[in-house]
Amino acid sequence: MDLILKIVRRYRPDGRVSIRRIGSFVNDVFLVKVDSEKLVAKRYTNWVSLKWVTLSLFGLGSVHFSISGKRRMEAEYAFNDLLSRRGIPVPSILGADQKSRTILFSYVSGDQLSSLLPRLAEAAQIGQRVQEAAYQAGKLMAGAHGLEAALGDTKPENFLVEKKGEVTLVDLEQARYRGDYSWDLAEFLFYSGHYWLSFDKTLAGYVDAFIKGYREQGSASTIRAAASPRYVRVFSVWTPPNILHHVRKRLTEI
Repeated sequence: MDLILKIVRRYRPDGRVSIRRIGSFVNDVFLVKVDSEKLVAKRYTNWVSLKWVTLSLFGLGSVHFSISGKRRMEAEYAFNDLLSRRGIPVPSILGADQKSRTILFSYVSGDQLSSLLPRLAEAAQIGQRVQEAAYQAGKLMAGAHGLEAALGDTKPENFLVEKKGEVTLVDLEQARYRGDYSWDLAEFLFYSGHYWLSFDKTLAGYVDAFIKGYREQGSASTIRAAASPRYVRVFSVWTPPNILHHVRKRLTEI
């Protein structure tokens, strides 16, 4: 807490500060308030206890996740800076301390896209907000790829959705220069699909909206490559096979 307070004081020398832990499974994440202003502090821990995740994905030959806290902090700092300078919506970096591996970010309001999907899976039709969010997520991802930034971890929980469907990307600690662009699409769509038991028109609308957004600036070949069986194998642990089949079919029809 003292280290976080020190970083906060570089940004806001005055004001009453409160710090509350809001996440600690992968990293230590804290909600910081300076008077009425909200900030987020993130401390990058080494993933010693999560090596099995990295090794299992490595064994499938699909993607390589970094477990080093230092490397993940460096990636998040570099790619947040790159994307923000090019107009792609990400949180602003307000301060950092390399020794403690901590970054202070601006607070982004909105709901995690993942929190909206269970309700969508039970709905009769796709709502405007989620459809727009899927479209904006695809457009954002294509924009990042156009800057030669592969995002690395594109689970729907890393996309914050405002009321009208505008999307902000958070968690760039697995981003890589000229990395695996197709993996980004595969993770977003195949992981999203695990909220459904059958492929219905709401999921079809969600997938199509994302593909439409990505196609505006992205490559059709990257979309088709996201249907690779090596990605499907990874998500077969979470997502029903019929869902994987239909999402994959949607990708190959581009």
